Amino acid sequence: MDALPAATFRRRVTGDKVEMALGFMRRHRGWLNWLLVLIIAAFILLYVPAFLKTDTGAPGEVLADVGGMTITRGEFDRAYQRQRQVYERMYQGRLDPAMLRSLGLERQTLNGLVSQRLVALEARRLGLRVDDETVARRLATSPQFQRDGRFIGAAEIRRLLDMQRMSVEEFEETLRDQILGEQLEALVTDGVSVTPAEAEQEFRRRTEQVKLEYVLADASKFRDEQAVTDDEVKARFDSARETYRLPERRILSYVVADDTALGSRVSVTDREIEVYYQGHRDEFKQEEEACASHILIKVKQGEAKEGHPDEEAKKIAQGVLDQVKAGKDFAELAKRSSEDQGSAAQGGSLGCFGHGRMVPEFENAAFSLGAGETSDLVQSPFGYHIIRVTEHKDETFSPLAQVKERIRQSMLAERTRKVVEEKMGRMSDALRRGKALEEAARAESLSVQKSSPLERGKPVPPLASPALVAKAFEMGKGEVAKEPFAIPNGYAFISLDEVQPSRLPELKEVQARVRADLVQEKALARARELAAQVRARAEKEGLDKAASALGLVRKETPALVGRGQPLAELGSTAALEEAAYSLPEKTLSEPVRAAGGYAVIRVLEKKPFDPAAFEKEKPSITTSLRGEKKQQLFQAFLDQARRRYTVEENSSALQRAVTG
Repeated sequence: MDALPAATFRRRVTGDKVEMALGFMRRHRGWLNWLLVLIIAAFILLYVPAFLKTDTGAPGEVLADVGGMTITRGEFDRAYQRQRQVYERMYQGRLDPAMLRSLGLERQTLNGLVSQRLVALEARRLGLRVDDETVARRLATSPQFQRDGRFIGAAEIRRLLDMQRMSVEEFEETLRDQILGEQLEALVTDGVSVTPAEAEQEFRRRTEQVKLEYVLADASKFRDEQAVTDDEVKARFDSARETYRLPERRILSYVVADDTALGSRVSVTDREIEVYYQGHRDEFKQEEEACASHILIKVKQGEAKEGHPDEEAKKIAQGVLDQVKAGKDFAELAKRSSEDQGSAAQGGSLGCFGHGRMVPEFENAAFSLGAGETSDLVQSPFGYHIIRVTEHKDETFSPLAQVKERIRQSMLAERTRKVVEEKMGRMSDALRRGKALEEAARAESLSVQKSSPLERGKPVPPLASPALVAKAFEMGKGEVAKEPFAIPNGYAFISLDEVQPSRLPELKEVQARVRADLVQEKALARARELAAQVRARAEKEGLDKAASALGLVRKETPALVGRGQPLAELGSTAALEEAAYSLPEKTLSEPVRAAGGYAVIRVLEKKPFDPAAFEKEKPSITTSLRGEKKQQLFQAFLDQARRRYTVEENSSALQRAVTG
């Protein structure tokens, strides 16, 4: 069975014996994380950000209900655990509770699972389904089952399955969900297209660059000298009253539980710090490191312009190595000969690095050398290296005294987080049972506060949460949100007290704003006049002299700047970008609106639009843009779906899940 060839395996999973493929998978337990990621990466990224935790508690407990489809504690734990492992590998064991909280893994995990349910609900509504034959065909044709063109074998699959402890049923269901998501996305986004004009615009954004000289007339320098009369203010208000319309505003009652307020209720003893230190020694490990410099002679890869043919690169590298062995200065040779532009200027220095930071060939050589030793030629995918190790640092552990306060702060933060989340969980339960916000807050020794009038889309501290403000504008008067909203350093519950409809203002309500607008307009007019004077003089005597004569300074952008990027202090307005990229080189612009005022610019250097290069890149750009547009459309589709179905969370169950 272990040597079963790929072709035979394909025959077993196609035609009338489709079920045998599924049976084969069911006979083996678990699944390999890398294989799962490769096969369903797109689905996980779009719908299931799987994050981590141990599977404790009641696996069947319901954490959320999405349109009648439940999300259980067991599903949440497994998703959380798998993604946490990804982050732990990324942070090499240094992922502490504070970092976990900052990543927001629990909320991301739940949101991902909610999105997964929305996909299933929408697919069902639209009549989509995935049968066993489709799943089996995906298994059979997936390149992840092949190695060097051959089926990897049942024994290898069995070993990989056991490593992850994911059941075959789970894997099949996840794969089925992936295919269903692909079908739904295809149905929703199949009509997405990219016009030639859009492709050209994107190519210009990626490739066009300019370097400018400029003089800026800053409007702020003229504000203080601008006089605005009351009659002018009234005249502007009367003629443009609609411009100053007050938007709908809402006033909330809210309860906040945050780290600042509740941090004083927790403490950590020195003994607890010591116990933590002894139980988490790996967190304080200073990994073995090698400090090294290198000289690289690159080998040409495929169609790349840089590098040499292999034999030529090896010959050049050997010549440099001979000079090193003859006693020539390594750093000077690196500056002169190394083709690693990132380190050559520093004499080839790469600094210090631990295991896993370099390609294996380089790492193995570097860690086998002692301080002061130089390698022979080392070949890697990049080319030929000559490596000199300057220092070798053994693995050590930070002493307790050095990390004591760091541990204390981490433990305090984690305990405070638990206090906050426990209070929020109990409040949510109380509100679901019909308790008033004031009563639920009083039971937790928290106070109810009144917000200032909030405008749509404008979060303000302490309610600095876009989701909270968006919810406030969906609620009816007197309604209480049963779930908390994450805010900086904590959570908040809200109820809607008052709705202030949009209306035309009285002059006294916006008088300061009208006056400020008039002052700014007059200051900008003065700045434009000054910029026009600069241009007139620059036509005769150059931009530098013209600027000096008028008390201004000629400046340049630091280097070539691409479309959409700020042009130094001038910023990136539409008018400025149009002027900069349409001007011929060495030509002065008319005064153009820039950040803070008006500017006169001249193009010193330009990387213009290249029609031939565009035609070559057009297919790939079109594909890339289409993918982006499809992703945006499908996300908007899911956002709309979320409004179509009722999503209910069990706060107390979620609290138990995240605190273990």
